[in-house]
Amino acid sequence: MSAVTAAMQWAAPWPLKFVFDSVLAHKAMPGVLAFLPSGGPSLLEALAAAMIVIALLLGLSDYLSNRLVATAGQRVVFDIRCRLFRHIEDQGLAFHQGRKSGDLMSRLGGDIQAIQSAVVTAVSTLLRNTLTLVGMAVIMLFIDWRYALLALALMPPLAFATRFYVERIKACQRLARRAEGDASSVAEEVLTSMTAVQAFGAEEIEADRFAAAAGEGLAAYRRAIVAQSQFTPLMTGSMAAATAVVVYFGARSVLTGHLTPGDLLVFMAYLRGMYSPVRQLAKLAGVLGRAHAAAERVVEILSVDEAVPEHPSPRRLGRATGRITLSGVGFSYPDGTRVLDGVDLEVPAGSRLALVGSTGSGKSTLVRLLPRFLEPSEGQVRLDGVELFDFALSDLRRQIALVPQEPYLFRASVAENILYGTTNLSRSAAVAAARSVGLDDVIACFPNGYDTMVSERGSTLSGGQRQCVVVARAMARNAPVLLLDEPTVGLDAELESVLLAALEALSAGRTTVIVSHQLSGLRNADQIAVLSDGRVAEAGTHHELMGSRQKYWRLSRLQAGGDLAGAAAL
Repeated sequence: MSAVTAAMQWAAPWPLKFVFDSVLAHKAMPGVLAFLPSGGPSLLEALAAAMIVIALLLGLSDYLSNRLVATAGQRVVFDIRCRLFRHIEDQGLAFHQGRKSGDLMSRLGGDIQAIQSAVVTAVSTLLRNTLTLVGMAVIMLFIDWRYALLALALMPPLAFATRFYVERIKACQRLARRAEGDASSVAEEVLTSMTAVQAFGAEEIEADRFAAAAGEGLAAYRRAIVAQSQFTPLMTGSMAAATAVVVYFGARSVLTGHLTPGDLLVFMAYLRGMYSPVRQLAKLAGVLGRAHAAAERVVEILSVDEAVPEHPSPRRLGRATGRITLSGVGFSYPDGTRVLDGVDLEVPAGSRLALVGSTGSGKSTLVRLLPRFLEPSEGQVRLDGVELFDFALSDLRRQIALVPQEPYLFRASVAENILYGTTNLSRSAAVAAARSVGLDDVIACFPNGYDTMVSERGSTLSGGQRQCVVVARAMARNAPVLLLDEPTVGLDAELESVLLAALEALSAGRTTVIVSHQLSGLRNADQIAVLSDGRVAEAGTHHELMGSRQKYWRLSRLQAGGDLAGAAAL
């Protein structure tokens, strides 16, 4: 359709040429048009009808071209956005810890929008106008190559200027898109921490920080606008100069009889027709520069491959028994920080392992190895005697239910949050899961019970209420392995006792790994491992460790308010 549009623009001046040459000047029509009337009103009527037909075809093809390209462009951008989102989802925990979520949101939003503007609007404009320019240049050479070369003499320097300004605009847009990503990161950080911002009266500080980040983008955009503003008049001025030169020499050729008035009219129409596409292409420089900078940022993420590696021929796993084995497990972060070193643990199926130790001893890191959020630097982690890497990642994670210290809730009803990640979407399943762990009465007291709508990040619920929903979610998952990472921290005594009872019911018959600083709730653990500097300093039951009078004993005394001097040695 773009080609048809260009062809109609090529044909548009010719009926008017024949009006001047064959109707008014009574010259014979070319042989290929001998089927038309020889002259007079009949020829004029035929030429007028041709003008109408050309105009109708031009309008129809232009409409179809814009519609089809825009529709295809929207689908392409939709595919890019979905592919980018899925790619971000597939990346490992280290990727997300090292990236600003606001910047990723900027790439999913603003950068994709910039690409969309180019694909939807610029592609059809670029294609149609390029075809128009090339066709007109060829026809001008056919009419009179001397004047055509005269008209086209400015094209090489214009092409050089175009490249210069497009690169300049692209560089400015690249800086602007990066600054917008930084501003989005600041906004996301502040909006998700508004309680702290307002509590410390830091609104002005954060507003200045946001303004500084957004101001860098503004400065870059202004430089891009200046470059665009210089480029457009340069193009239009050059075309105007070329038009003046051709009019001067063309009119002299008509006076000397080398050209007919119709030839000059077609020539000038083409020259004027080239003027509009050149202007439109000049205006596209900003759009294409912005899209190019945005595409670079999207490709940068798509080219990152930090996804959790999958075995090429993974072993399928129905339901595990839950036996966990860690052999010589070590872990270091990319910056070289050593977190775990030679950890050996055996957790029989259905038993409970408690991990205790000071902050930074590696407890949470060890728990993150089990669902393969992190990969061990050395050693092996096995489930039912099989190394975790040998399982399909989806199969492995179906075996695990996680109750984190910071509960994650989504903008949905309480029932939908409980059933998150399960295939059973019936409300009764959510009620049954909560009832089985003794939390039905707690959730029934929510404003609308299980139908209570949860706001983003669960901010409309208290911390204890959010944790109740997460524990019910873990029950609904019905996985053989349960990971509890400080599940009762920060709760009042009454709700803590309710949750401890719920967790006791939840862990029954499941292999449970619990991280906790509250040692009073770990007396019934089958095994307690005390981590210190990434190593297992001691392991055993509560009574065995209390009898050894080492780190666990001192930590217990400290929490009980006993021998503080002895506990200080911990």
